[in-house]
Amino acid sequence: MSVVNINAINASLDKDEAQRMLRKAKSAHIKWRSYAQGLVAGLDIPEDKTPVQHTDCSFGKWYYGAGQQALGHHELYEGIEVPHRILHQIYGEIYHYIDKGKADKAKERLSHLVEISRTLLEAIALLEQEVNTLK
Repeated sequence: MSVVNINAINASLDKDEAQRMLRKAKSAHIKWRSYAQGLVAGLDIPEDKTPVQHTDCSFGKWYYGAGQQALGHHELYEGIEVPHRILHQIYGEIYHYIDKGKADKAKERLSHLVEISRTLLEAIALLEQEVNTLK
């Protein structure tokens, strides 16, 4: 990352606030994933806890809102979007399978969702590491 980007982050928020923001975003994603896993396990999960659209979940609202304002200029921030979109595409398939009573198919796709979730969390961790280098 260039010095220009580091200075831009410093201008928009301090290191501690950026870390808090990223931890909260990561927690929102983990919570969403646990609801998705619960749905596949047969639990009754309200639809508002596991939105299909990537812009409707708490993480997506953060990513396209406050996160983008504070960290959107950061190159590593941009790397979060693709796995997040893919994650919701897979979840859309899972939701469809559950709705059609095809729990076995949903379980198969869940393992892929968990893999993509790990990729997303790794991308967030890289951004966290970069933020930790700020003065």
